[in-house]
Amino acid sequence: MNFVARSDVGKRRTNNEDSFFAKEYNEDVSLFVVADGLGGYASGEVASGIITETMSACIEEYINILPAKKEEQIKEIFKESVVRANEKIYNLEKTDAKYEGMGTTVVAILKVKNNIYYTSVGDTRIYYIDEKLKNIIQITEDDTYVNELIRTNVITKEEAENHPQKHMLTKAVGILKDIDVEIKKLDKKKGYLLLCTDGLTNMLNDKEILKVIQDNNFEYIAEKLVLKANEKGGNDNITVVLVKKGE
Repeated sequence: MNFVARSDVGKRRTNNEDSFFAKEYNEDVSLFVVADGLGGYASGEVASGIITETMSACIEEYINILPAKKEEQIKEIFKESVVRANEKIYNLEKTDAKYEGMGTTVVAILKVKNNIYYTSVGDTRIYYIDEKLKNIIQITEDDTYVNELIRTNVITKEEAENHPQKHMLTKAVGILKDIDVEIKKLDKKKGYLLLCTDGLTNMLNDKEILKVIQDNNFEYIAEKLVLKANEKGGNDNITVVLVKKGE
């Protein structure tokens, strides 16, 4: 799987609390993770670092047997990687006041043979872009208070854009002792997958993201998305991983 990745501190922050992991281990297994840390001074980057390190270490434990596993077994291993990270972050948060309120969002993609599995916690997103670059679709659902209001028809998507509690999360990794993790399987065979933090999506809407992807060669897209987000204000850390998938 071809991929490009870029992470940037943005224009308003002094440290980058985003983390990412992107690796094609072999022709059968690849892992892509993007996380946006939450918490006080420096603790956000600790949390996002823990989840990328823990998830990759867990997948690497099973790397040689994953291709032979059945779908439900693969999903359980993928889920285990998030649960392990949740436990580590939750326990560390209790050890020192500097870690108070520490947690992280995460999106991740695990490719095993020709199958793609994905998961999401928080408001970091995965988008699917079709092979001909005509459409962009968010395939994850934001775990936010405002998205819950949209889902229950309390407010519209348009009203959500300027809602004062737009960024209030309803779920994050490491905040609670136990976490409910849902693993889904992607049914698209070809196209692109974009993993990105809200530092991108708060600056660029879906159409603007798609335009950057349409207008640039694959190897420059991650860099150009970060550049465009910074041009629009760069209010937060910006992390993007773009994966090209095929048969």
